[in-house]
Amino acid sequence: MGVLQRFERRLEGMVGLAFARIFKGKVHPAEIAKALTREADEQRSVLGEGRVLAPNVYVVTLGRTDFEHLGQWSDQLAGELADMVTEHIDDEGYQIFDKVTVRLERDLDLPTGVFEVSSHVADPARPPSRDDLASAQIAAPPQVVPPATGQHPPLPPLPRCAAASPRTPASRARRSSGAPAPGRA
Repeated sequence: MGVLQRFERRLEGMVGLAFARIFKGKVHPAEIAKALTREADEQRSVLGEGRVLAPNVYVVTLGRTDFEHLGQWSDQLAGELADMVTEHIDDEGYQIFDKVTVRLERDLDLPTGVFEVSSHVADPARPPSRDDLASAQIAAPPQVVPPATGQHPPLPPLPRCAAASPRTPASRARRSSGAPAPGRA
């Protein structure tokens, strides 16, 4: 039995026939699962000596209607999708830096039945880059602490050299419900 079939059986056990009624004409979790495995395969990087690195962070972006329908199961569904991607990565012999995570997000501009999948490699041993710090500051504004008299605030860390840290660029692929990805049959 294939990875996708096992995943579908787990989902059936999770919510029974509700998916058949709820997801008619909308994004179905099995479509997301297939897109995630395709993303892992397409975004892998050959490191040499037979070592292949796959992304370990995946983001599925859904339109308003699809997100609302999947929202009631989003945590459980994200966990099941992460388990399925991990199983696929293990079956293919890929390596990852850290545990696979899947996150579902909403994009009000996406129409019903269309979703996007993006991924990147997150290395927990790598200190955060300036881009990571900038996005964290947007999410939570920094607290400003005035320096003590006669002292200067500490300097920010220097950016890492791109050649010193091999990173897989983040990818973003748009998928449409019921239609194969471009170049795929």
